[in-house]
Amino acid sequence: MKKDICPFCGSKRLYIITKTSFKCSRCKRKYSFLKLEKDKQIMEYFCKDISANECAKSLHINYKSVKDRYMDFRKLLLLHVEAKYNQNHTEFNEYDEYYFLPKNKRGKVKYLFDAIGILGMVYDSCVYTLQLPDQFSHIKNAHHDLKITYMKEYAKFLNRYKIVHFEKFDSKLIRFWIFLEDKLLHFKGISKENFIYYLKEYEFKFNHDLDEQKNILWGLWIKNKT
Repeated sequence: MKKDICPFCGSKRLYIITKTSFKCSRCKRKYSFLKLEKDKQIMEYFCKDISANECAKSLHINYKSVKDRYMDFRKLLLLHVEAKYNQNHTEFNEYDEYYFLPKNKRGKVKYLFDAIGILGMVYDSCVYTLQLPDQFSHIKNAHHDLKITYMKEYAKFLNRYKIVHFEKFDSKLIRFWIFLEDKLLHFKGISKENFIYYLKEYEFKFNHDLDEQKNILWGLWIKNKT
């Protein structure tokens, strides 16, 4: 960031309010250079996939502040990729249904119904995902005897069943599933309510190189503040 350029409109006509605060004469925005600079530093760590804990230690910032900012970034990315989907939803040429279950829960029958269904699609060499509704809620809420009766059949379903349409065996979607699993391994636990944010974060990171990630996310961040 340059101190003599407004981050919102690019104007150089700035008024100094304090040593670190400015007002733009064109867009009339007031902003703290230090706060925006700190946001950009945190964003660098986020895009490099460095944990919030490591970021907080490195930048000497409160962990909760960094954790909250990371979630702010994820929420912006969710809106961004949803907009991209709406622009391209008729152009998919590959799709694959996948079930995510943390490795520490695999092989344990009681956790099978915690699997999260994801539909992956490819358009213009990019991956897009949809988190599917919980297909096993009726089983989880059923009587214990009914759970036992259907447990083996549903286990087979989760372990084997896929809706697949690949144009070639070495699919971008297969590479994405491997990428997603590797990244999510670093988190101790993600609630189902928040899973969509992490899914969209890694969808975005898979589709863009580091420089693209930083440029796009910074643009979204600045736009969100206008």
